Amino acid sequence: MMKNIFLVLILVLVFAALAADAQVLNIERERIKTDTVGWSGTGKLSLNLVSNTKQFTEAGFGLHVQYKTLRSLYLALSDYELIKSNEDDFSNKGMQHLRYNYKLTRSITLEAFAQAQFNKVLGLDFRGLAGTGPRVKIIGADRVRIYAATAYMYEYEEPAGNFETERNHRLSSYLSLTLRLNDNLTLINTSYYQPRIDDFRDYRLSHNLDLLFKISKNLSYSLALEHLTDNRPVTGMPRKVYSIKNRIVFDFGK
Repeated sequence: MMKNIFLVLILVLVFAALAADAQVLNIERERIKTDTVGWSGTGKLSLNLVSNTKQFTEAGFGLHVQYKTLRSLYLALSDYELIKSNEDDFSNKGMQHLRYNYKLTRSITLEAFAQAQFNKVLGLDFRGLAGTGPRVKIIGADRVRIYAATAYMYEYEEPAGNFETERNHRLSSYLSLTLRLNDNLTLINTSYYQPRIDDFRDYRLSHNLDLLFKISKNLSYSLALEHLTDNRPVTGMPRKVYSIKNRIVFDFGK
C-alpha cells in the first residue's frame, strides 16, 4: 500500500513540476543504458497531437545508433516528422544530432555535440549548434539515476521570413532523473535551461517527462509530455509550446 502511495506521489510531483518541443533535444531520453561495449540502437514510430499556434497531427520516425568502448561513447540521432494541420496545410521538421562522450572519472564525463535542425511550424528554417562541457553522475544506481550537466554552446539560427540571422553564445544546462519503477516501467524527467551568455533574459526553459512501457524484449511504448518556454521566440511564434507524444520504440540490439 505504501509503495503504491509513494509511486502516485512521485507521478503527481513530476506532473506538477512539468513546466519542450523538439527545439531542445532531451538527450537523456535518447541514451541507451548498456554496460557492454559495441553497437546498439533503436528505431521509433510516432503519432502525436501538438497544440501551439494551431493544432497539428504528426506522424514521424526516428533512428538512434550508438557505439560504446570502455571510455568513449559515439551517438548519432536522426528524427523526421511530417505535420498536417486542421486546415490540411503541410509542414515538416527534422533533426540530426551527433554526440561524443569521454569518461574522465567514474562520475565525470566530457561531452561534445553538434546538431542541425529545421522546424517550419515554429518559424525556424535552420538552426545549427555545437558545444562541449562536463556531465556529472550524482546517483548511478540501477533503479535511480540522477545526472547534471552544463555546456558552452554556439548557435547559428536562420528564422523563416525576412528576419535577420542570429549567432548566439549560450549555456546549456540540464538536470535529469531516471526512475526504473519496475522491470517494465521507467520514468525519465529532464529539465533544460539555455540562456544567452551575454543576455540572460534571452533563454529557453524546457521540461520533459517520459513514461516508457516495455511491451516485449525488443518493443516498448513511450508517452512523452513536453513543455518549452522560449522567452524570445521567432517573431509571431508563441513563447510557450506544449505537446503530448506517443511513440513505438523498437530496440534492434544492445
